Amino acid sequence: MILLDTHYALWVEMAPEKLSKRARARLQAAEDAGEALAISCMTLWEIAHKSARNQLELFVPCAQFLTELEADFAILPVDRGVVLKAASFSDAFPRDPSDRLIAGTAAAHDLTLMTEDRRILATGVCKTLW
Repeated sequence: MILLDTHYALWVEMAPEKLSKRARARLQAAEDAGEALAISCMTLWEIAHKSARNQLELFVPCAQFLTELEADFAILPVDRGVVLKAASFSDAFPRDPSDRLIAGTAAAHDLTLMTEDRRILATGVCKTLW
């Protein structure tokens, strides 16, 4: 299973041309192998939050978009293991709670996080692919 950060989930759904060649190849390999793609429940919150504040333009109502995400991805909850892992990250990790919880989800479940966030990539708190 691969965990996509919020940007990658949006790109898969709305702008696949923004995905790197490496990411496209990995996503295709996952699809060919029947491997699930996942997002953190924090991704749903980030999208709803940005949409409500007109920081993200969706081409359908937000509720419909979230329903489509729920159909396309496994949704992983923020549970005790995730929050403990996220809380253990050093101060070098980005302070954004969403970033911490998404990376904490990857680390707690030993998943590869697909992200382009160089600040997250630099920390090495979880396996990453961009």
